[in-house]
Amino acid sequence: MRRSWGDGAHLALVVTVALTGLVLAAILVGRRELWLDEYHTWLLATMPLSSLWTFVTGDVHPPLYFALMNGWYRLAGDGPLALRLPSLLAYAASVFVFAAALRPAGGSVTVRSAAVALFALSPALVYYGSEARMYALTVLLATAVLACVVRLHDESRSAHQHEGTAAILAVAATLLVYTHYTGLFFLSGLGLAWLLRCLRRRAGWRPFVRFVVIAGVGTGLWLPTLLEQRARKLAIDRQHVAAVAATSPTAITDGQRQAATTAAAPAGTALAPQGMVAWAKSLAMSTASIMGVFPATGVLVMGLLALPFLVLAVGVLLAVRARDELAFTFVLIFAVTAAGTLIVPISRRYLLVAAPALFLLLWRGLEALHRLRPALTVAGPVAALLSLAGCLRMTMTPEAQPLARIAAVIRADTSRLPVHIISNYAAVPLRYHLRRDSTAAVQGFPVNVDAWWTSQPFKGWATVPVTRDSTDAWIDAHAAPAAWLVQFEADFQDPWHYMEESLDRRYVRTAVAADALRESSWRLYRLTDRGAARP
Repeated sequence: MRRSWGDGAHLALVVTVALTGLVLAAILVGRRELWLDEYHTWLLATMPLSSLWTFVTGDVHPPLYFALMNGWYRLAGDGPLALRLPSLLAYAASVFVFAAALRPAGGSVTVRSAAVALFALSPALVYYGSEARMYALTVLLATAVLACVVRLHDESRSAHQHEGTAAILAVAATLLVYTHYTGLFFLSGLGLAWLLRCLRRRAGWRPFVRFVVIAGVGTGLWLPTLLEQRARKLAIDRQHVAAVAATSPTAITDGQRQAATTAAAPAGTALAPQGMVAWAKSLAMSTASIMGVFPATGVLVMGLLALPFLVLAVGVLLAVRARDELAFTFVLIFAVTAAGTLIVPISRRYLLVAAPALFLLLWRGLEALHRLRPALTVAGPVAALLSLAGCLRMTMTPEAQPLARIAAVIRADTSRLPVHIISNYAAVPLRYHLRRDSTAAVQGFPVNVDAWWTSQPFKGWATVPVTRDSTDAWIDAHAAPAAWLVQFEADFQDPWHYMEESLDRRYVRTAVAADALRESSWRLYRLTDRGAARP
């Protein structure tokens, strides 16, 4: 069969927007410093496989991405581009899989092209496509799952073809859960929509059963580990909250104590009404950010930016009203995934797994608008251009690189002073920047990060609040006439600032590179023993 001009133009557009997004993501790779979670990726990627398994099972993450990165590191090294390249490739691949998902459904080529452009130029997908984390791979697998779903809705395909597609879908779904646990929410929404179709006799039971069995067995093998991870995390969170209250100073108000313990409360606790409002607001902002409504100052400007997306929302309502089964499936997937964020901290990156469902829903909305009045589909290209503008703004925004600045200062110090950091975990990123130097080993407070992880079963973000006694003992054990001190988010670990009090009793703290670090969570001090500082 000869390809029509429309199909050729559509393919050209798919390649163009995929390359555009890839270039934008690559620019971000060069401009952005790795952030804390990406250093966690580096840490696990460079471990022996036996240690990797211990750390992954003792953390709150599934193993697939880290196992892949462990192998990738041995091929490509640990530079920022090398660590982020798999995500760049996963982002680009997801654009082509998304485009392939639309082809069997037919419909308007213009509509399909606009939907692909919206997906490829989403600022959130471009942003996380430039990170050395599992989010781009999560989006790719979720897109593959939904490409299979679209094929299963194609009634022109045989029952045998549907069963084969269901098996592929089940494998992709299993890999999704092994990449990020938010995939469980995504698949719950899909399973609910599929079950309803079977009950309404709009789909056969055999593909559904095949999907449930394969995906159920595949994910069930990991379920005991997942539950153990969750139990450990909750236990660590409870211990942290109790320790914050127990180590509080006597001269403190009840309000201050309550504020500190509330800030340390574990995720997933029951939300008060005001908490529900905050969750809904955060959910709306995250969804808008994924779609491409980038931040703007002023209500009027934001309203103008959101206008084409509101037109697309009208199209979605029309599709649902017309009983578009694909639209209904995507609505359920997104709704269940969003509801799942009630038990994890609401974050745009945790909602990314539902991004393919969101953009496929916009595609169905564009189709409904096209049937109502073809001229209304101009909302799709306009919204895609606004998304592109958001991406360009994102890539042009100056990015601070605090750790590189801190490392440069320490590296230039020929006296090779000891380096201490208030946060045991944040010692890892500083090690990354100093890894090829002869600089003194970075010591995390209150205990070396390696000793901390060795001493307890939870290998994630756990840390302990500190007391005045523990800080005094640590400073005595690491006493030096002079040293470097790096401070990172000390309020989480040291809410009562005992460390600063203990340091100030013994050392003179001199802030270094204060202007360069002002906009970050990092601070650098040079410590000089008060006795040595006296004339």
